[in-house]
Amino acid sequence: MSIRYDVAFINPFLGAVINVLETMAMVQVTPGRPFVKTDRAATGDVTGLIGVTGFATGTMALTMSQGAILDIVTNMVGEQYTKINDEVADAVGELTNMISGQARRSLSENGMTFKASTPSVIVGKGHQVNHVGAGPILSIPFSTSGGDFIVEICFTKSEKIEEDPQAAPRQQAPKNDEPAKPQPAAQPKKPTPQAASPAPPKDSPAPQQAARAPQQATPAAKPVAAQQDMEDDLLADHFKDKQNS
Repeated sequence: MSIRYDVAFINPFLGAVINVLETMAMVQVTPGRPFVKTDRAATGDVTGLIGVTGFATGTMALTMSQGAILDIVTNMVGEQYTKINDEVADAVGELTNMISGQARRSLSENGMTFKASTPSVIVGKGHQVNHVGAGPILSIPFSTSGGDFIVEICFTKSEKIEEDPQAAPRQQAPKNDEPAKPQPAAQPKKPTPQAASPAPPKDSPAPQQAARAPQQATPAAKPVAAQQDMEDDLLADHFKDKQNS
């Protein structure tokens, strides 16, 4: 079952990308319009891929063009890079891990807890991104002064559903080969016979009956009163939240 990519789910990834790159690399990041991919090929030159489990199972990918990643790594390290090498690939894996970590922390505040694996890095034009599961791939494009990159999310909802601990316990139905036994009806209690009072002897005078004071009727107690098109909307909500903040 595919997970719903709503604003509450997407905004943590948007915020994580912007915060990590602006903090670690001093790079201004501008998000574009999210869209759903129909193929599984990467659109950049290097990709960091990380798997997650928990509330949902899937992968997050950070796919970057050569210009974007070289500009970012140059700002991070303070050294000029002109091509993608092992150091640049390591930086992509590091950025993927940091973005995933910040997004997962935000999601956990909304009751969506995830655990992540160690990221892997794929280098090369037109490489294939192997997302876990066959669910839809949500792509969020970003642009920088050095080039463009995309964050891809492909999650499948976990099949494990926890029961509400406050829910009423379920009653087990009788087995097919074991018919339900009828419960015996409650028997009415028989009245206890009272012993008759002995008659007074004939010669003895009749006992005088004590005068009883009339009893006043107790007033009855008063009754007590009886005591509730997804793509445009995602980005619009995100920018609206940033303007209001």
